[in-house]
Amino acid sequence: MTDLFFRVRQRDIAYIKFILEAYEGMNVMSTADNGKGIIKVSVMPGFEHDMDGLLEDMGKEIVMEKIPDAESN
Repeated sequence: MTDLFFRVRQRDIAYIKFILEAYEGMNVMSTADNGKGIIKVSVMPGFEHDMDGLLEDMGKEIVMEKIPDAESN
């Protein structure tokens, strides 16, 4: 499983989770730090390419700053 971390606006967290849940089996999203607006997207093996495309498309609508996992702590 590949873990990706993003800084997003707090108000967008529920919307992002709603979208990602529609792709059941491809990923699991959790909030790493609600106060900082940091989410973790765990991508299941074999879906990395598909998720890259989905996250890129979502980034056109929602501000999603990819961050290293060290910043999530």
